[in-house]
Amino acid sequence: MTFLDLPPTWTDLPLTDPDVAADVVDLMLTLGDRHRGTFAVILCDPNDHYRATITVDLPSEFDRLAPPRDTHALCSTALSPIIPAIQTAPNTPVILALGRPGPAHSPALDQDWSTAATNICQATHLHLLSFHIATPEAVYQPLTTHPPTNHPHPTSTAA
Repeated sequence: MTFLDLPPTWTDLPLTDPDVAADVVDLMLTLGDRHRGTFAVILCDPNDHYRATITVDLPSEFDRLAPPRDTHALCSTALSPIIPAIQTAPNTPVILALGRPGPAHSPALDQDWSTAATNICQATHLHLLSFHIATPEAVYQPLTTHPPTNHPHPTSTAA
């Protein structure tokens, strides 16, 4: 599936459905975002429907494929300006997504980011619906057994 599979009424669908959430991540993180290294916060309403996306470009040294020395600090830095705003609106669920270059799966890097994001959301009392990795080849959830959603090249039209 890809963002091209989203129905015209996708904003009326809850993003608790893993396929819909992956397709929305695919739509929101362009191919350019993925090549640059981008962290996305997808904001939802209290019914888990899409509201808005905030993207943060990661530092240029992020393009390496190994986990940074302190993934938690990098993730926290990306989220720090956004967390207070989200906390002012109770019942604002979020989906977090790391857009990164490289292979579809980089288990150590992807797990580090997923764990850091989950821990930060728990510590700041944010309702995390899901965490996704978006590469040029795939969108998937590293901490679930949900199979990867392949996105061959349709994302290049969203760049």
